[in-house]
Amino acid sequence: MHGIDVYRTYLAFKQHFSNPDFDFFKYDGKVKAKESTYHERSDFYFFETLARKLSDKEVLEYMLASFVISETPQKVWIGDIRRSGKEHWLTWQRTHSSLQYIFTQEMKAVRETGTPFNDLFNISEGHPPILKSFIKGVISLETLLVLDMVLGFLPLWDKKLRDPLWEQISFKIKKYKPFLSIKSSNYRDTLREIFS
Repeated sequence: MHGIDVYRTYLAFKQHFSNPDFDFFKYDGKVKAKESTYHERSDFYFFETLARKLSDKEVLEYMLASFVISETPQKVWIGDIRRSGKEHWLTWQRTHSSLQYIFTQEMKAVRETGTPFNDLFNISEGHPPILKSFIKGVISLETLLVLDMVLGFLPLWDKKLRDPLWEQISFKIKKYKPFLSIKSSNYRDTLREIFS
């Protein structure tokens, strides 16, 4: 990748996590940006440095991490990434290299609450307990996302939970999901072991 490609990748992530109609993969992670405009940017050297130091895959992870870790990904701007991008990337890498372990530990913590498994997803009284666990920081976004990949509760929650907080979380999950590749059966087995 060249610096301009890193810049376009950043713009594509910005669009992906802000615009409901934009799909990072449909547009191959790129958006149009004039090279002349790019060269006039004050942060031009930041993109050039990333292009020199990181592989294409690392650039994608670096950018993705900043948007995923942010509480409001649609508000992430390049200053945030310059300041905290490396730290976010390293955190994201640690999470993904031990995702199965983190999922297991977080679900064990949820089990300790004593709430029966099916009740964790009950939306009859508003936010279900598992969502409250995410909001309180007991489980990570990745664990919530994996649970949806295994159980598929998102469409029902989207239909029944009509509040701005859930809509923001749901949007982030949907935008993050295509980047997460897991073997669902492994996580399903983990859930059976913990809650049986």
